[in-house]
Amino acid sequence: MPFSQSIDIFRTSLFKTEEFTLTFELVPGRGSGGKRLEGILRFAEEAKKDGRIKALSITDNPGGHPALAPTALGLDIQSIGIEPLIHFSLKDKNRNMAESQLFECHRHGLLNLLILGGDFPRYGFHGQAMPVFDLDSPQLLALIDRLRQTLPLEKEAPGGVMPLPPMDFLAGCVVSPFKTTEAEQIFQYAKLLTKISSGAHFVISQLGFDMNKYQELLSFCRQNAITVPLIASVFIPSIKVAEIMCRGQVPGVIFPESLVQAMKEEGQSQDSGEEARLLRGAKMVSVLKQMGYSGVHLGGNNLDFSKIAFLLDQAEHFTRTADLRELRQEVDFPAPSTWYFFSHPGQQTPAPQAPSVLFRINQQIHDSVFTPEGFIFPLARGVSLRADQNSKVSSLYTFCEQLIKTLLFRCRMCGDCTLDESSYLCPQSGCPKKMINGPCGGSLHGFCEVYPKEKLCFWVKVYHSNPPGQTRVDDGRREANAEGASNGQRVTGGRSLPHCPLLPPKDWSLQGSSSWLNYFAGRDHNKLGQ
Repeated sequence: MPFSQSIDIFRTSLFKTEEFTLTFELVPGRGSGGKRLEGILRFAEEAKKDGRIKALSITDNPGGHPALAPTALGLDIQSIGIEPLIHFSLKDKNRNMAESQLFECHRHGLLNLLILGGDFPRYGFHGQAMPVFDLDSPQLLALIDRLRQTLPLEKEAPGGVMPLPPMDFLAGCVVSPFKTTEAEQIFQYAKLLTKISSGAHFVISQLGFDMNKYQELLSFCRQNAITVPLIASVFIPSIKVAEIMCRGQVPGVIFPESLVQAMKEEGQSQDSGEEARLLRGAKMVSVLKQMGYSGVHLGGNNLDFSKIAFLLDQAEHFTRTADLRELRQEVDFPAPSTWYFFSHPGQQTPAPQAPSVLFRINQQIHDSVFTPEGFIFPLARGVSLRADQNSKVSSLYTFCEQLIKTLLFRCRMCGDCTLDESSYLCPQSGCPKKMINGPCGGSLHGFCEVYPKEKLCFWVKVYHSNPPGQTRVDDGRREANAEGASNGQRVTGGRSLPHCPLLPPKDWSLQGSSSWLNYFAGRDHNKLGQ
């Protein structure tokens, strides 16, 4: 039976509109014990006594390096009497392992989950680890949503005809409002909508220091009627960690040079800037609370609980006594030349961009051959279904498809093609994480997390191949041009978002087969004719 004495404080606090929910992030190291783990457990005991922190989140192999599993530490935290928030990443798990670990979490009453793709795996035993990413975060959220209901699994699955008992997980997701380029930011928000529609119950932001970006995330959610609790990350770095982040060595984190310089100046003080960094964090907590966030997710390094208690005390003091505008200016450190989703002083709205020539050609061919309304569709379907019934003809058909698509798209013959959903660029060959439902959060200034300053993020390329229709914003009013309104793209906040319907996980039994035959025969994700 699941853990029956779950205190449920985090969930209760999160959905009480009058409460401001505080969480703190723990980072277990490599190994199963030692001083670091002892310090984490001591922190948990003191946080339990204090009572202001409602959950302790536990990272899952952060940075792509091996560490103590979050479920193991979660059980220790749970036994202390404070709720764990388990980070559930997908870089190291295929779908079967993910489901198995969900069963494990439910068995032990570890019901609070933060769902994320995770950092690309790095060095492990005897070198570079192989990435998995069999599922992405929207797909896992959809699986969790299914497990929350008393529904049988697919009839093809072992035991699938038997309904599983409902599993009352509280599953959250992450989003970054701090991207510096238009393409990155647009897709972050488009994917957030996909995550919410897939069943996310709350949202935690990436860490950042641009107050206008924090405000934009709130505004975006309000305009899109997103009512799930929204939690802002507040990170309290040391100068050493700040410099590492500023160099772009932490995936997806924008750390402005201006803040590093401010911290260096503060470091000349007698306490080496310790009080200054805590007061900055306290001011951020106060500003974000008054801004309208449901809570704050705290994190940082070299922080025992006495420092966090001081920070929270000061945040309460600032909320009672300080001027919000002044506080906001003191903690606002925007990145240079960053792009804003909503109108921002000094930012010019670019002229509408047309889709690339290659995109338009591929779109015309696709619409003619692969949509039921296309004039070649009946012939293409008839020929394909006949070929599907003869093994020799089918092999020749598959060889021709592979030759064409390898030359044009660097096709990997996954057997379930999603070129149409990614502007005719192949995520299997173009994205190291093979993301089919939009980008991860690891890109930096438009570049891929795995190849920084070398290769653009795959989804940035997708965006530039077929940009959404541009819109104009005047005094909060939104107006879409004809293109943005006619492509099935969602217009929000004065911007057109790419249309990102949830794509299901790939069926890898189709790998190496013809995606064209699978499409016409109804075997791929389109389920044509079914």
